[in-house]
Amino acid sequence: MRKKRLWIGISSLVLGFSLIAIPIYYDWKTTNQNQELVEAMELVNVGSRDTNNESSTFTEEELEGVFQLEIPAINLNQYVLPKTTQENLAISLTQIVENENPKTDNISIAGHRGYRGDRHFRNLPELKQGDNIFLTDNNAKSYHYKVKEVTTIQEDAVEVLENNGPEITLITCTLDGKKRVAVKGELIE
Repeated sequence: MRKKRLWIGISSLVLGFSLIAIPIYYDWKTTNQNQELVEAMELVNVGSRDTNNESSTFTEEELEGVFQLEIPAINLNQYVLPKTTQENLAISLTQIVENENPKTDNISIAGHRGYRGDRHFRNLPELKQGDNIFLTDNNAKSYHYKVKEVTTIQEDAVEVLENNGPEITLITCTLDGKKRVAVKGELIE
């Protein structure tokens, strides 16, 4: 009976350690990938991207369509990857519809809510009408948007992604994950 209790105790400890270690490892991994993205973009921005750098998981083509999103009201400054995949969403923000043009299209950007304030769209619901949003493309052309509405929508409310001209749509989950927070901004300049 003692051996059985000891075995149950050890098993419980291993299970508990695993339940704690796996999310910590996942966060560490995605944080490192995000840092790699930042470093790769810094090299691109100074014009010294080494195309033979095998330590980078990002190709020149993947970095070509990357935007930079800045929202001063929530202290957000992140890169937006040009394609939405589960892997990309874990690393950074992503464009929902690829190859949109900020001059003419609704730029739609998705991001996880995250549990830390320094990454992803954790603080997106705090935006207010009139807050500034800045989007910069890979040619250093900057677009200035003003928030016109912050709403909670159903997860299948895809009409917010319709292309109604030059605007920006930012989307993340509500805390319970059952609905979405959508922020619409209109292009100012």
